[in-house]
Amino acid sequence: MWNSRRRPRPGFVLIEIMMAVGLMSFLLAIGIISFEAVWGHSRFKNQARELVHLFQMAQEAAAQSDRRYAVILDFSEGSYVLRQFASLDLETIPEDEAIIHTGYFTDTCQLDYVLYDDLDDTRERENVTEVRFFAGRSGWQYGGKVVLRDADGQPWSIVISRMVAPIRLVEGEADILLPQKPDDVRF
Repeated sequence: MWNSRRRPRPGFVLIEIMMAVGLMSFLLAIGIISFEAVWGHSRFKNQARELVHLFQMAQEAAAQSDRRYAVILDFSEGSYVLRQFASLDLETIPEDEAIIHTGYFTDTCQLDYVLYDDLDDTRERENVTEVRFFAGRSGWQYGGKVVLRDADGQPWSIVISRMVAPIRLVEGEADILLPQKPDDVRF
């Protein structure tokens, strides 16, 4: 009599289990890589939005008061600071002036360079340690853009207009408005 029930060979079961574990490990690795990419992009966007919010706070507070505010970006320390100050000397802000907020750039959001609207570019200067954007009642002393790099090295621009316009975060290298010379204005 022939037995229709065959016992599986132990070698095949072990190979099947190893293949299933290998396939699950491969799918898990792909999921982890995708999650890390999404998580890193989310952290970049949060930090970039925090910096945009800092510029907006300075702009709004200066417009509503007689105080001046400075957003200071420090290349050497990898930090940014929002300060309130009363002195008219924009070059030296006394250390006892109020610090409103301090933050630090991370691996997922790095400060690349700053281009002011008078075409002063930090990439063309040597030993730049910090840059400053000053906000007063009538707007910013200088406009320009702050270029950040995400974890993949892609550029993002924070665009600051001299006039009271919204501060915005733009993917890529954004164009900025340059001040016009009186001879170029036709009216």
